[in-house]
Amino acid sequence: MELARRFFTNDHVMLVLVFINTGIIFISGFITRESIALLIIDSLFTLLFLVEALVKIRVRGFRTYWADGWNRFDFIIILLALPSCINLFGFAFPGTSVLLSLRTMRAFKSFRLLKFIPNIDSLLNGIRVAFRASFIVAIGLGVLLLIFSILTTFLFGIAAPQYFGNPAISVYSIFRLFTVEGWYEMPEAIAASSGAGMAVFARIFFSLLLFLGGIIGMSLVNGIFVDAMATDNNDEVLRKLSQIEKKLDEMGGTKEEHELHE
Repeated sequence: MELARRFFTNDHVMLVLVFINTGIIFISGFITRESIALLIIDSLFTLLFLVEALVKIRVRGFRTYWADGWNRFDFIIILLALPSCINLFGFAFPGTSVLLSLRTMRAFKSFRLLKFIPNIDSLLNGIRVAFRASFIVAIGLGVLLLIFSILTTFLFGIAAPQYFGNPAISVYSIFRLFTVEGWYEMPEAIAASSGAGMAVFARIFFSLLLFLGGIIGMSLVNGIFVDAMATDNNDEVLRKLSQIEKKLDEMGGTKEEHELHE
């Protein structure tokens, strides 16, 4: 029991097992025919990770275990992957789409590698700060996206239904334009099925929309996001420098007191 406890609570051992399991999942992606051996090995890894969670819960207690965010993340990933083990117990029905989709759930176990990234907590905290800082601008850009998706549906829905046939399609098309992804295809499609005047209007309209949403809007969101992450890191550096200065001041004060006593 002591050996099992030490084995399953050793993060370095678990990291090696996650890497091996991820390699197996990676290899299985190159095999077109179902490999029973790989399926059994992968299912055994899933059960092994489940035992890991149960051992940690028993050793640390459920409240202590669940209080750690990474433990919650691990447990959810294991639950997502658990249905893929159904074939291990003889319930294999080749060609059944439901079971095939269940087997894909095993790929979620690879996400466990995230917890082993150095300084991942600091990185995630920086991302959270950056999201909060850019949230208002992102909302504004989303409203702009919605407005123009409705407008383009009424303006170009007949001329280019593949891009603006309804507001839902238009949202995706305008989002592509904001990311500067194939934006020129849209005015060209409108020009191909419209008169010369509409063609000129469409090209000017989408050029201005690209500049407004794609260049200015997205650049603004990205700039605020990156600046917020950099600011968070700078705050940590300034805090450490402040601690060093405080210690130096204390050392200097101690030296002066020692000289006065002498």
